[in-house]
Amino acid sequence: MLLSQIATLLNNTIVPNIFGEGESGGSAITIAEDLRNVVDLGTALANLSASDLLNYAQTLAVGVFDTWCDTRSYKDETYDLFISDVEYGGALQRVKAKLFSASDTPILSLVNAADSGPDYNDGKYYGAKWDSKVYTKDVGFMIQYSIPVSEFKFYFTSAEGVQKLVALIEATIDNTLRVELNGLARSVLRQLILSAKNGSRVIPLISTYNTKMGLTSTDPGYITLANWTQSTSFKLWVQTIILELRKYMTDMNEKYNDGTVPCFSPEDETRAVLLTEFAAELDVALGSVYHKEMVQGTGSYRTINYWQNGTQNLLPTIASGSLHDQIKETETDGSGTKTTTIDHVVGVFYDKYSAFITNKLEKTTSAYIAKGDFNSFFHHVIKSYAIDTRNTAVVLTLA
Repeated sequence: MLLSQIATLLNNTIVPNIFGEGESGGSAITIAEDLRNVVDLGTALANLSASDLLNYAQTLAVGVFDTWCDTRSYKDETYDLFISDVEYGGALQRVKAKLFSASDTPILSLVNAADSGPDYNDGKYYGAKWDSKVYTKDVGFMIQYSIPVSEFKFYFTSAEGVQKLVALIEATIDNTLRVELNGLARSVLRQLILSAKNGSRVIPLISTYNTKMGLTSTDPGYITLANWTQSTSFKLWVQTIILELRKYMTDMNEKYNDGTVPCFSPEDETRAVLLTEFAAELDVALGSVYHKEMVQGTGSYRTINYWQNGTQNLLPTIASGSLHDQIKETETDGSGTKTTTIDHVVGVFYDKYSAFITNKLEKTTSAYIAKGDFNSFFHHVIKSYAIDTRNTAVVLTLA
């Protein structure tokens, strides 16, 4: 946080509560933007009991949490899945809206246009079928931060001390969010990929290449999982497929949508995530044929080291079917436990509204631990994610 942001936070929350309101309607003191007079506040805080200090410490912690989160410094950790709560509502409306076309008569006689076909007679209102293919889920995690009472008071004896205190809280937020959001983003991507597997949106690159080139297992140029990295022609062909996907995605939503909500993807709303080693192989192949500075072979994309939340090897081997390039999800419902797996996944291309994460209401609670004379603050971060399987999601696999 900037010094001015810290000063604003203190002036708007803690200072009025400590000193009350001045005769002019403002606070009795005002913390300067450079915090040079923050010691005046520190002197007042030093005289408070632990129980009285709890509310002010919580107010500061909540203020730092909110200010830091509002900057959305963690957005890059979510593979471009993050959208604002305003966009979230609009996206769900876009996905779930029932579309009607009607004549100008007050008589409501709703018929299903998909079954009967519109005849435009007066008195008939046509409603599109709505097959709910979007699901949302709320997930949450907690940022915990504890600070001894004596230490809290000590920090407010100087401007530098307040900066250190805020930095400690920010570091706690940063470390927690990066871990939790990264794990959540991976989970959302895995589920998006598995939802696309059920349709015709998976492109098995090696078998497709061999078929298009008319290659059989006895031909010198036949591609396998074992030799694909040695074939520059194969990797350049893959780059062509990727470029085509980026162009096609601007109207793929119409193809893959179930018809209730026609929508298209502007180019800046398309997303791509490639497995790190796969992307590196493509870059090397491009650089060996063209001047890399003069051509961008695959468009913009993000990279991911492995799809699951961990991998057994420091440098995993691609196409191993291990945690590195394998998508595996186990779900339990009323019918029992179901495990779905897809191997050799090297990339996924999707529309901005195919999968996304958003903030929801957050809250902070606190507790004073008398034995250790410290306050613990628990900031509950509630996220919601949505996956619309009608929208574009194209998966690249090696085999």
